[in-house]
Amino acid sequence: MLRPYYGLYLVLGMVFRVTEAVIGLLKLDLVARALEAKFGNFIIGLNDSRPKEDAPTDSVSKTELDHLAKMVTFWWNKTGPAKMLHTFYQVRVPLVVEGLAETGRISKADISKPDSLKGVRILEAGCGGGVLAEDLARLGAYVVGVDPGTEMIDLAKRHLETESADLKDRLEYHAITVEEHAKKFAGTYDAIVCSEVMEHVDEKVPILEACVRCLKPGGSLFVTTENQTMLAWFMFIIIPEYILKFIPKGTHFYEKFVSPGQISKILDQYQCKTKRVRGFFYDRMFNSWSFIESDECNYGLHAVKK
Repeated sequence: MLRPYYGLYLVLGMVFRVTEAVIGLLKLDLVARALEAKFGNFIIGLNDSRPKEDAPTDSVSKTELDHLAKMVTFWWNKTGPAKMLHTFYQVRVPLVVEGLAETGRISKADISKPDSLKGVRILEAGCGGGVLAEDLARLGAYVVGVDPGTEMIDLAKRHLETESADLKDRLEYHAITVEEHAKKFAGTYDAIVCSEVMEHVDEKVPILEACVRCLKPGGSLFVTTENQTMLAWFMFIIIPEYILKFIPKGTHFYEKFVSPGQISKILDQYQCKTKRVRGFFYDRMFNSWSFIESDECNYGLHAVKK
């Protein structure tokens, strides 16, 4: 159920759409980027000015991995800074389950069953500490979680061993990039989930190409991330990092956000067709998620490999 906070969200969306139109008309974005190139960041959360020279050959830099490693301390605290990750299942699990039912990989009659994903082999690309991987495994899927952050993988393994031992027979983790994983496991998976990863990588193409390569023909790719809009900049950078300060500054940057159209365009190059895009709304007052018609803030995308 959408609560009154959603009304404020709609108003903000309208204000930022008008602002974006004015910026586009006057070419102010080009002016801002030129000034930042000369004088450094003055619009908070716009560009990632951290060093890139320590980036590995794959899509995510060591600088980014080191920053994300700081979140290990609160990743599994369901009432702490990462609490929104733990209620995110309200939309991203249905995104996967309903998407697989639409392609016929599972029966529509099984959607509401506690083992609705039984027999489905899923790769989570960029699994972090394992929150979503465990959610999917609890529905019967066999889940392989990969992430280049060794601290996060160690955390996921510890949580599996100590808190979710009942899932050990259908969940495994590996400290590796999806690009490396794809070299050995091409055409292996029924579904791949790349959730809240795209906004942390410098290069979108390599990770998306690797995800498609890992899919079986007819397999589904699910991507969730933030759109590159001023509304997303305000809701997922300014509020959590600079106003409420419950996640570290520098966790997100507007320049790394990506629109569903951009993702679809990349996937088309690898014979993976976008079937559906669904907008998400996060109610910070009640820590709950809902599907909405608009995808201008954050969204889930479902694509199918030909």
